[in-house]
Formats: sequence, structure tokens, C-alpha cells
Amino acid sequence: MEPRLSKRSAALAAGALVLLCALFVLGRPGSTADHDHYRTQLRQLRVATSELEQDVLRQRVGMAQLHGASDRDFEALSARAHVLRTAPGFLPAEGMRSLNASLDTYLSVLEGSRVLLAAAREKDQQLAALREAFPGVVAATAAALPQGAPRAHVEAMDVDVLLASRAPGEASGVRVEASLARLARAREKQPLSTPAIAALDALEARTRELMALQRATDASFQALLDHGATGEAERLITTYLQLQEQSQSRAERTRIVLFGVCLLLVGYVLIVLVRLARASAALGELNRGLEVRVAERTQALSAASAEARASDARKAAILEASPDGIVVLDESGRVAEFNPSAATHFRLPSARAVGADFLSLALPATLPASQREAVHAALLQDNGAARLESPCLRADGDVFPAELTFARVHADGPPRTTVFVRDLTERKAVERMKNEFISTVSHELRTPLTSIRGSLGLLENGIVGELPSQALDMVRIARTNTERLIRLINDILDLEKMESGMLELKLQPQTAQELVEATLAGVQGMAETAHVTLRSDVEGAPQVKGDRDRLIQVLTNLVSNAIKFSPQGASVVVSAGFTADGRVRFSVTDQGSGIPEEKLPRLFGRFQQLDASDTRSKGGTGLGLAISQAIVEQHGGRIDVSSPPGQGATFHFTLEALRAPSVAPLPRDESRHNVLIVTADTELSALLRGLLSHEGYRVVRSATLAEAVQAVEHALPDALLVDTRVPDGTVLDWVRRLREQPRTRDLPVLALSGRSQPGAKDAGTALLVDWLPTPVDETRLLKTLRYAMRQPGQARVLVVDDDATTRRVLCAQFERLGALCIEAADGESAVALARDTPPDLIVLDVGLPRLDGFEVVDILRQGKGRATPLIVFTGRELSRTDQRQLTLGITRHLTKARASEEELVASVRELLNGLLARRDAAAEPRKAMP
Repeated sequence: MEPRLSKRSAALAAGALVLLCALFVLGRPGSTADHDHYRTQLRQLRVATSELEQDVLRQRVGMAQLHGASDRDFEALSARAHVLRTAPGFLPAEGMRSLNASLDTYLSVLEGSRVLLAAAREKDQQLAALREAFPGVVAATAAALPQGAPRAHVEAMDVDVLLASRAPGEASGVRVEASLARLARAREKQPLSTPAIAALDALEARTRELMALQRATDASFQALLDHGATGEAERLITTYLQLQEQSQSRAERTRIVLFGVCLLLVGYVLIVLVRLARASAALGELNRGLEVRVAERTQALSAASAEARASDARKAAILEASPDGIVVLDESGRVAEFNPSAATHFRLPSARAVGADFLSLALPATLPASQREAVHAALLQDNGAARLESPCLRADGDVFPAELTFARVHADGPPRTTVFVRDLTERKAVERMKNEFISTVSHELRTPLTSIRGSLGLLENGIVGELPSQALDMVRIARTNTERLIRLINDILDLEKMESGMLELKLQPQTAQELVEATLAGVQGMAETAHVTLRSDVEGAPQVKGDRDRLIQVLTNLVSNAIKFSPQGASVVVSAGFTADGRVRFSVTDQGSGIPEEKLPRLFGRFQQLDASDTRSKGGTGLGLAISQAIVEQHGGRIDVSSPPGQGATFHFTLEALRAPSVAPLPRDESRHNVLIVTADTELSALLRGLLSHEGYRVVRSATLAEAVQAVEHALPDALLVDTRVPDGTVLDWVRRLREQPRTRDLPVLALSGRSQPGAKDAGTALLVDWLPTPVDETRLLKTLRYAMRQPGQARVLVVDDDATTRRVLCAQFERLGALCIEAADGESAVALARDTPPDLIVLDVGLPRLDGFEVVDILRQGKGRATPLIVFTGRELSRTDQRQLTLGITRHLTKARASEEELVASVRELLNGLLARRDAAAEPRKAMP
């Protein structure tokens, strides 16, 4: 590798040289001149302080002063001390603070000495005045005394006091005290006059005052000498010398460290210089190589430029030849480029399109505001491409379906938006043909196949008599293959719906236990035929939100596959439970031979047969697992399989667990049957209103018997529901009166009571439809109301289908149950028959002539037929919206090719709800409407 000197290395080397110079400057020993000058000033301060104190002492003893001890001398010393606050620069901040503290102490002591000296001098002056006046006081006192010892002692006291004032000290004070004591004894021995005594007292007071002043003066001078500033000056010098020694020690250590750093920097600079020399040598070589590379790069750029021109030409050709319209918009949404396909789609020359607003150009004025806003939002989208379908306007006024793809392009300059316009006219035509074909397959194939299956089922069940065993086998084979063909058609249509996104799921709360049990119940016969045992293993009470029929379809497919590939005597386990992450896991485990690992990836493909020789003998179309996978994916899961060699296979999938309880739909007042409720109990009234309104009845309430009488007189209800505990009368008496009137004789009356009443049983039998105890049994109440308001006779079923064969098969099945069948071949006949003889159940196909199933239901909703139970039995796949529109009373939606005969018969039994047991002795003939 060639040596190379980076910019950072060069910058570091230059910085090292600068730092080295700075270290040489910082590492020099500090100058001693500042130290010597400051130390000299300190010593001069100490000498001046000592001389001042000596002059004070000389003044005290009466000697001449050499330098002076006045206030001006004190101020000179203070000024010298303040000058010393400017210390040498080598002292650290902490040393400066310590030195300033010593200076503050010195100044404080100096100021105290000045104050003491001033006080001592003032007292000295007072003492001199007293001493000067004292001989006169002694003479006046001696003159006031007679000759004798007191006078002699007074004259001697003048001498003692004079000597004491000239020789201060403790001994002089004792001498004066002794003189005063002798004078006191002499006064006691010699009687004196009052003036003499007063003179002696005054002399004694003056003497004591003089001695006290003498002692105070001595104390002031002694304090001045004991606490002089000379000692503080010595301590100031000592403090400074200690700080200077510490500073010199730190400077010495710093110089050693700086010397080491300098050595390192010198080494680094030497290394950089060596690398610089090597880099300089390599730089020449690099320059030579660079020249070669520049020449090669220039040649490559020339070739790239030629290629770029060719690429631009190709892109322009692609843009011109693209079958999709490509429109480039500027920031304001105006057309900047318009390729020939776009000109063809919009039938507008490019010259006229450039500069026009795209939305105004492309969207028709009749486009709804919501779609226009969606296109505008896609135009403004900045992250990724936005694709949508929208009608577009041609220049000649025609509107064509188009797919618009908006992509924001960020390059040099302002951002641009590219719009790809694809004409969907042909695609829509193909989709329309496809939908028409699917509709034809749904109706024209499913309807006859359903009739064939039903007819074969009736033959197999012996409706035309007992068949020979060989014929019965042929009928069974034909019915089985018909069902297989129906399943194949259903699978193909389901797969097409899933691919087109038209499969609607009716998501409702479902319990895993119920899904597993329903699945096992549906395949139990298949398992018994194959001698396979079915077991369920559901842990806890997991719930999911899904389409019940579709989830059962998935489980049925998995279980039926497990049965087909399990040996006799084996068991198939269907389990469900919670996973560690809180989801619900469904699994189907068999004991078959397992699935080879190399065949697992194509397991869920369409029309996939893992082993044609085996699966053909087992049956199947190869679509079941593909459809099951699509259904589970629409539920937010995915089917996985695990199959250890020779240990069977386990198919499993997980769904999101349902944690929140489902909310029941609110009851709706859609019925034309009026029910009058007579009760004062508001809670009971609310309960009945909600129940009956939900079932399609119109409810009117009267809180009192008087209100009920007025309501019946005003408008006769279809049924009367009375509570025997009303506050303003006896209900049974009122019901008896109703039975006596022709207008209300046949009015259905149901009585509610929480306790038995006298005569209630007999009265109920004669006057009431039924007697219902409280709390109310909802099922019994609804069943009784339905029986009360229907016309008497057999259970009547209106079968509406345009296919006569299907009608005959259905009527044969229903008549075996004991129902009276009424046939209608079109919608108008169905409406007329429903109005003429209200049926107890309507079995309705959707694809009808004249009025289709939707129109029939809409018309019946306008009258009292809106509460009639309905089974929509059609070959058409119904969306959720279709199912909501095809609803009367209790409604079941069954697909002809999917629903088995048992499922249809079970739905009829459920919706007739006991009416099949009320067969009249004389059956009415079947009515038919051609």
C-alpha cells in the first residue's frame, strides 16, 4: 500500500508544532524580580511598623521620637499594605486569598493600634491637666486644716502623687494608697471642722481620679505594646514565603510534565515528517497514474454519453410505443408531456393537451365529488404509487373506464408526477362476459343439478315405491356423482369469487366448540363408512370472529381429507385451543401414511393431486385445499401442515381470538301486525316491546284497562296481550265482554299472570288463546302469537321457483313432512298467492320472471307478510347486501348446490315451528299457479 498523508495528519502535525512552541513558553522558569521586589516591600513594611511602635514607646517614656507616630504615619503604613495586595503573578488564586487574608489581619491590627494610641494620648493630656492642678488643690486643702498630723499628711501627699505620676507602675499606686490610708487615720484622731472635712474629701477624690486616669493611660500603652502590628507583619512575610515555595514546587512539577509532553510531540512531528516524505514520493507516482486514469475515464465518459443518447432514444421509443397513456404533470397539475397512446385514449392532440389542467381534462363533469376527491388525493400523494379506477372523458365527449396510476418523480428540478392511463374498455367487456357466464353457470347448471339430485334422492328414499337393488345402486351412483359435479361447480365458482375479491364473509362471534361439533356432525356418516373414529379436543372456551359456514367448510374439507387417507380403525382428532400469543389454533390430525416433504410446497395449489393413482381412488377435485387456504387467509390466518415421515399429517391454522362480547342487534319495528299490550308494569312492557318488535310486530301499549277499551274501540289490533294485574278493573270480565261482541269475538287474546286467580283456568279455556305465566317464556309467547294470527288449517308453504322440476321435488319433500304446498312460477303469482292465502313459510328463488325475488320481498314487506318466515333457496351467490334485502321474518339463505336435502328439510321444520304437528283431518288439495 502506498504511504499516504491525510489532511488530518498534516493538521495534527502543525498543531503539535504550535503546541510545542507554547509549551516552551509556558515551561520557562518564572522571573525572580517580582518575587524579590514583593519580598523587599514586605520587609520594608515590617521595619516601618517596628519603627512606629518604637517611637510610641519613646514618647511614653519621654524620649524624643525618631520617625514619628502620628495618624499620618499610620495611614502611610496602611497605604503600603494596600500596595502589597498586588502580589506576583505566579501565586495561585488560593495563595492570593491566603495572602489577602493576612493583609486584612495586619490592617485590622494596625487600625487597632492607631485607635489605642489616640485614646492613650487623650488620657495623657487629661492626666497632665490634673497633675498640673493638683498642687493647688493640695495647698487649698492644707490651708483649710489646722496645724497637726492631717495637714502634714496632706502636704506629704503632694509629693507622693507627683512621684507616682512621674514613675508609673504598680508600686507608685501602692504608695499613694498608703498615703491616703495615713491621712484617713490622722482624720480619725483629730477632730476637724466641716469645711476641713469637705476639703479633705475633695482632695481624696481628686487624688483617686488622678491615679485612675494614670492606670488607664498605662493600660492603653501596655495594650498597644502587647498587640502591635509588628508581629502581624512578620506573619505576613512568613505566609508569603510559604506560598512562594509551594508555587515553585508546582512550577517544577509542571515543567517536568511539559518536558515529557514536548518529547512526545517531537516524536509525533518526526513521524509525520517521515510520512510526509514518503507521501511526497508516492504523490508523484499517483499523479502519473491519475493522468492515465483521466485519459481512460474521458474515453469511458465519451462511450457512456453515446450510450446515454442511445438509451434516451430507446426510452423515447418506448414512451411513443407504450399501449398505456403516459402523462407527465408539473407541480401545479398541468400537462407537461403527452405520449401518443394518451392522445389516442383521450382523442386529443398532444399540442392541445400540453399546458391544460389534467383533472379538468381527464375527469367528466358528472363524476361524483367523492371520486373526484379520491383522484385529487392520489395526485397529491408523495409516497409510492397510487392506483385507482375512474371514468375518464374523451375530447369528443365519450366517457371510458380507465385505470389511473400516479407516481411522484423526484429528480433534478421541481418534482413531477407521471400518470399512467390504461383504457379498461376491453377488460370491462371481458369481465361483463365473465360475470354473465358465471351467472349462467350458477342458474342454468345449478338449478337442473339441484332438481336431479332432489329427484334421485326421492327415488332413493322410495317415494315412488321400493326399487330393485340394482336400480337402487344405479340411483345412488347417479346421486353421488351429481353431488360431486355440484361440488366441483361450487369449488370453481368459489375460487373465482376469491380471486376477484367478491367473496363476502359474514363475520359473527363463533365458539370453537360449536364449529368443531358442527363439522364432526357433518362428516360422521363418511367416517362410519370408512371405519374411522372421530374425536374432538377443545381446550377451554375459545371464540373467534368469522363466517360460520366458511369455517365449517374449511374444517370439513380438512377432516374429510383426513378420513379419506386414514386406514380403517384409525382415528382423526380435531382440536382447538389457545396458543401462547393468545390466538386460537385449530388442527386436524390423522394417522395416515403422511405427506412426502418434497410434495408439501404444491399441496395448496389448484387441481393438485399428490398421487394420481391414490387420489383418484379416493375422489376429489384438487380444489379443496386451495379454497380452504383462501378462506383462512381472508380470516387473517394461514393453513400450515406438518407431516413427519410415516406418522400421519396435521393441518392447522390460527385465528385472532375474540375477547369482546358480541352486541345483539337493536330490534326494528318493521311489522304490520299490531299487538296491543295491556299492562301497568313498565319493565314487563319494555321486555315485551323489545321482544315483539324484534320479531316484526308493531306494539302499542295501554297502561290501564280504560285505555285498552278505548284503543280497541278506536282500532282493532291483530292480537291482544293482557296482564291480569291491572289497577282499574278485572281483565277477564273485559275479555268476556269482548267475546260477546261480533266485532271482537275472534280477537286472539293471550293472558299473562304471575299467580293463579279464581276461575282463571275455566275462563282461560273459554276466552283466551293461551294463558302464559310470568316470567314470560319468550319461545312459547312467539309461537302462540304466530298460531293465533294465522289462518286455520295445515301448515302452508309457498314454493316460488321458475323451474317446474325444482318445484315438484321441493313440494314432494315438504308434503312428506305434512305441509300443504302452494306453487308459484313467477314473482307476480307469488305476491298474489301470499296476499290471498298468507303462507306460514315462503321458499323463494331469486331469478324469477316478471318480478324477481328482490321485488317480491319488497312488495311483501309493505303488508302483513313482512313477518312471514322465508327461505331463500337459489343457485345465485348472494352478497351480504343481497341477504339483507332478501329478508322478511325469520330468514334463512341457502344455495341450491351447497345446501343438502337434510339441511333444507331441517330449516323447514325449524321455521314452521310445530305447525307440522297441527295437521287437519281433511287435507286441502295443493294449489298451483302456472
